[in-house]
Amino acid sequence: MKERKLPIILFSLIFAFLVWISVNLGYQFHTVVDIPIKIEHLRDDQAIALPLPKSVRTDIQGTGWQLINTLISPALNFTIDFASLSGNDVIITSRELNEHLKTLGAIKILGTTPDTVIVSLDDKVTKKVPIVGVVNASYREGFGIVGSIKTNPDSVVLTGARSLLNNIQEWQTETVVLSDINIPLTLKTTLKDSLRFEISRSTSVASISFDVQPIAEKTITDVPIEIVQVPERRNVVLIPPKISIIIRSGVNNIANLTEKDFYAFIDYKSILLDTSGMIHPTIVGPENVKIVQQNPIKIQYVVRK
Repeated sequence: MKERKLPIILFSLIFAFLVWISVNLGYQFHTVVDIPIKIEHLRDDQAIALPLPKSVRTDIQGTGWQLINTLISPALNFTIDFASLSGNDVIITSRELNEHLKTLGAIKILGTTPDTVIVSLDDKVTKKVPIVGVVNASYREGFGIVGSIKTNPDSVVLTGARSLLNNIQEWQTETVVLSDINIPLTLKTTLKDSLRFEISRSTSVASISFDVQPIAEKTITDVPIEIVQVPERRNVVLIPPKISIIIRSGVNNIANLTEKDFYAFIDYKSILLDTSGMIHPTIVGPENVKIVQQNPIKIQYVVRK
């Protein structure tokens, strides 16, 4: 008998619960929801010049049933219809936001944040800018990045308001976080999704690649120093005429480097401005190789006619 009564009791409890929910959902409630902004009927030759919020935080009130129907509705959005707007600069207040709200339920809006939305338009143009890969990485002990971070593609074509694109010189990827890296890497990532309404991009993904090697140091001796722009009938004697340097980079980069891969020079004009009799030479080396020390730091010179 007990086994027969159990399904009846369970059904009764479920039925009572559903009745309780049905009754209570008829009461008034209010909640806060982020309602996305939707753009409609923007002219092909115009673009949005000021960043718009992606959503409007809205305090809404209605019966439980109305709120549920509203929150699950795919039509829930604040629609800004540019066909009904005139001029290049428009301020939409909270009252007008209520009129722009599209929803299936008859709900009451108690307040919005922001309470106003400024819409500014400008001529639509295109601009090509480099993609900058953003990497936050830690490396295994003794290893490090060699060279710069490369992206593929290396640039992106942006389309948007002229006044907005004038201030954009590059477009970053989302930050890639890595740890304990000890090998070269190539990986895919996405471009930052900022200015979603205002700017369209020719691509939203890119690959990032960078070289990682064991980091080593090497001493290069006897790099000759040249004097440049020496006038006729002038002779400059350097003491010493050569310099030694310590370089740092990936082991593959520095393994075969010699003094012939570096160029040390002193500009004669800097000698004319010097009063100490000692001058610091400039040293140029291969890309991605850092000069961490030079000996001597300054070179003594004698100018002869």
